[in-house]
Amino acid sequence: MPSLALQSLSFKGASGFSNRLQYLHHLLTDEQGGYEDHIQAYLRAGCRMLSADGAALLKVRLLRNQAQVTHAEGGMISVDNSIDLREVWIAGVITEKNGLSVADSSVNTHEVPYNNVSLGAYISTPLRASGHTRGVLSFFFKRQQSEGFSQLDHETVEMMAKGVAKMMEAHKLQQQVDSLGGALAESFATPGVKTFPEYVEMARIPETYGVPGRVIGVLQNRIGRESLSIDRIADDLNLSKRTLQRRLQQHDISFAQLRDNVRFHHSIAHLIEHHESIDSISSSLDFSDRTSFTNAFKRWTNLSPSAFRKLFRDYA
Repeated sequence: MPSLALQSLSFKGASGFSNRLQYLHHLLTDEQGGYEDHIQAYLRAGCRMLSADGAALLKVRLLRNQAQVTHAEGGMISVDNSIDLREVWIAGVITEKNGLSVADSSVNTHEVPYNNVSLGAYISTPLRASGHTRGVLSFFFKRQQSEGFSQLDHETVEMMAKGVAKMMEAHKLQQQVDSLGGALAESFATPGVKTFPEYVEMARIPETYGVPGRVIGVLQNRIGRESLSIDRIADDLNLSKRTLQRRLQQHDISFAQLRDNVRFHHSIAHLIEHHESIDSISSSLDFSDRTSFTNAFKRWTNLSPSAFRKLFRDYA
């Protein structure tokens, strides 16, 4: 466990900020204890500093629109619970795009999900890495906070979030090094490799109208079940293949581009969320074989499907 005694510090009064900063810095740099010990020590310290009744660290799951509780303190919420990102104490920070912000409520009659614990107040902040939200750090209070939260409280949870985010990134990197060895360095050396949120954004199916929109709709209905060939799509639209190609050309887009959009979008979910073999995914996306899927995926991401899965599987 981290060696600095929490009880030896006072976090109130004029010296409160310096003592908080001193302790959080010590937790970040203390080499005693492992990753789990350090996270729990941060949550305990935060509860003491803020006089909170409970705390939770949540990992954002972009593909499921959920956050999973990975660590908790105080018994107000349980580890492994899945929380909808629209929950008031999460949504206020998830939607923030600029910098590190804090959302709080000093008066709230909402209840912490699943535990039926009355939530009098909360203070939450996002955990950001490489410009993207990876998680949420929240502290809960059973009673309403009549005086609200101070600027010092906001600065404290921001400092904590930065420290926890650094620990999460270091832990993730170590896991990748352990599991991939030399393949990790090779993957990161590949030009153009992006972060997982960037790939999710790249693979988002565009809003299209007219004939392109109808093509995407048919592809979405067929993927994983039926052929995605242009002949079959044209039949579903009651058009000839030549007419379909001509109408798409009028919109400056090809059938191959639209099919790529749909395949790329679904390939990420298959690789990260499901435990299917690459051969099975290739078949589900209606590729002729594994090699064809691998080549297409490399064209989209600069990574092979297997390397992508190994690098980003912790987002599942």
